[in-house]
Amino acid sequence: MVRSMVRSFKWWVWLLIGLILGVGLSSGIYYLLQASTTVKGLEYIGLIELSGTIAYSESPLTLFSGDVLTPRDVEQLILQATRDPTIKAIVLVINSPGGSAAASEEIYSMLKKLSEEKVSVAYITEYGASGGYYIALPSREIIASPHALTGSVGAISLVINYKELMDKLGIKTETFKSGRLKDIGSSWRDLTDEERNIMLSIIGSVADVFKERVREHRRDKIRNYDEVFTARPYTGIQALEAGIIDHIGSIDDAVKRACQLAGIPEDSPRKWIRPRTPTLLELLLGGGVSEQSMKLNYEVLLMWPLPSYFEENMVLSQYFLLEQR
Repeated sequence: MVRSMVRSFKWWVWLLIGLILGVGLSSGIYYLLQASTTVKGLEYIGLIELSGTIAYSESPLTLFSGDVLTPRDVEQLILQATRDPTIKAIVLVINSPGGSAAASEEIYSMLKKLSEEKVSVAYITEYGASGGYYIALPSREIIASPHALTGSVGAISLVINYKELMDKLGIKTETFKSGRLKDIGSSWRDLTDEERNIMLSIIGSVADVFKERVREHRRDKIRNYDEVFTARPYTGIQALEAGIIDHIGSIDDAVKRACQLAGIPEDSPRKWIRPRTPTLLELLLGGGVSEQSMKLNYEVLLMWPLPSYFEENMVLSQYFLLEQR
């Protein structure tokens, strides 16, 4: 009788264990299928943060000058956005006064390709001037805060001359060069008329490419190209009147518009895609004022206006403009 009870007990135990495992397995499969369906059906709006002065590399000066936006940063951000199948549309959140012409062109090309793959809308928060406006151009639409500074379609290069200061200090330099224009832009002497004409031709060439990009993307939206090509800046409200942007509004308005263009619900969840913050060691080892830049002492920049921290300290401003990106 005892054996019969033990056998009966074992039978019920195994039956109970089987029922528990069966219910658990069934529930697990059900929730897994539910989760899979939820992920498949989920549609996100991706917000890519593009903030800082546009350049090719960060340097110790970044500690004083604020964020730097490099083509490498943008490439990584775009990869995150394009590899995520749940992101159906992109809002480029731009806050940049511009920077290197070459770096701006490279970022522009990346964003142009992105706009061909996914619906993208640019939103200018505080600055979208010069290079900052340049990288906004490929987007389906450009939206700006009413108080944002944008436009400044042009190029600028600064040559700093220390000749009078060096004379007062009794410091003299001798330059050995293979051709008369090898040291064009030297800080230690005045420019010649020939060198000034060459510098103007360089600036004009860079500005012409910028103007071509504006014509390509804005076409008949701009009312007065002659005014826009004076390189003047605009507030968001003025930019709308000039036709260099499509709407004024908030970031919520930009998200809503991107959802509309992509054909997804306007309350779709958002995913922020931001660049990784570099460590202090990376900033210190990231680069500096190169020997070549100290010799040439100029760089063609797509940049307006100088951020206030440079205006307050012109020494830092000079070193920033000297840096070879």
